[in-house]
Amino acid sequence: MKLAELSYDEAAEILRHQPVALWPIGSTEAHGPHLPLDTDVIIAETSALRAVAPIEAALGKKVVLLPPLSFTITDFTGNFAGTVSIPRETALAYVREVACAASFQGFSAICLVNAHLEPAHRFMLRDAVKEARSKAGCPIGIADPADARFAQSLTPEFASGSCHAGSYETSLVLAADPGRVRTAAQRGLPRLDIDLVARIKGGAKTLADAGGATAYCGAPADASVAEGEASYRRLAEIVRTVVAELLGSGAP
Repeated sequence: MKLAELSYDEAAEILRHQPVALWPIGSTEAHGPHLPLDTDVIIAETSALRAVAPIEAALGKKVVLLPPLSFTITDFTGNFAGTVSIPRETALAYVREVACAASFQGFSAICLVNAHLEPAHRFMLRDAVKEARSKAGCPIGIADPADARFAQSLTPEFASGSCHAGSYETSLVLAADPGRVRTAAQRGLPRLDIDLVARIKGGAKTLADAGGATAYCGAPADASVAEGEASYRRLAEIVRTVVAELLGSGAP
């Protein structure tokens, strides 16, 4: 159930039941020659949608999806056409204020469902949520697959860190909306292993600096719907886990 598609009286009726809010968090940035700029938005929104049934079944809570966040810090791919990055202070203030304002609508918890893995963005989310919690009307948290406790439970490519527009993300887009993948380009891309974490620690400021001259790394040609479906099952479980923790916390 998407909040933006409801009328105000429909929203009022649903909010009487103190539903959980899921906020998909993506970006608008280059993802190789084979994936769209809104790849992270697709993955975040689909992960949130796939989490609805597990949350409702296991926790007995209705779920509402907030409109996805599409612009954030994307400096690492900023030298590629179409990438739109905003300053950290702007992104932090926006996330903090939206989360805080939404918390007073009557939700029992708000979970940010993150699919954009750039470290500066992830750190910004943590700080924004920490600030929002100090005055929020409900618990707020983040379901981030790159968190240490979750990262090793996804695919080997994801765990390696060489996964920007690789098999992991390409498989997720194939499973969500196969028509969005430029398959002719995808199948011709060679495997490109780049330890992004190590390259960033070594001083790389952009994906191109790190060796990703065509805005990807990993093995996009190996992607499949089956891999994407398996990853979505795990991502949905991560969201359900975080929501359960928020509902059990007893305080904002």
